[in-house]
Amino acid sequence: MNNLTQYQPRNSDEQAIITARSNRIANMEQKDAYKQTLNVISSVFPMYGIDGDLAFYANIAKEIVKTFGQIATNEIEIAFRMFSAETLELDDDVKFYGKANMHTIGKILNGYMSYRRKIIASHDNEVAALRHQVQMEERGRIEREKLYAEFPTMIKEFTGKTWEDVPLYWYDMCLKFDMITYEEGDSSICTWCRSAATSLSWLAIIFLLYVI
Repeated sequence: MNNLTQYQPRNSDEQAIITARSNRIANMEQKDAYKQTLNVISSVFPMYGIDGDLAFYANIAKEIVKTFGQIATNEIEIAFRMFSAETLELDDDVKFYGKANMHTIGKILNGYMSYRRKIIASHDNEVAALRHQVQMEERGRIEREKLYAEFPTMIKEFTGKTWEDVPLYWYDMCLKFDMITYEEGDSSICTWCRSAATSLSWLAIIFLLYVI
């Protein structure tokens, strides 16, 4: 699955969202979740003009832990930064005017959750596509190796009488095994068989007649 490393997040917020999936509030001990959430909002809220004392912040932290367990605590800062940049799709205009309640804060976090779901869905679809590509490449490699290993036996056991009996893909196989080579000359393509010393050379002659 080495090709999965080809996936690159489009920006730092997307990287943070993807990384945070394993650090969701719901996956934390409740005490740790509350403490981290309180620390984040105590730092973030004043930056966005949300006034309040410790009791207010504590109540908001409890509600976030209870209601928004799908996000990580650091995503609260991402949500408010996106809100400030007006990149969240909100149902109506959200204003603080120095005050806010859980209803208003919930609108912002819900808007962020909608954005987050789109990012995660896009990420998962792209990773799934890359994984499928790797699986198909690996399957193709195994089938090619099997075909290459069996090709000499397939030729020896071939019972066809004319070039029309030869599977078309054998021509490419003969090229791979250097049974047929091309040289540029006066004509557009001069075709010749490398050696008549092996028991397989007759097949090259059939292809020679076919391509001419």
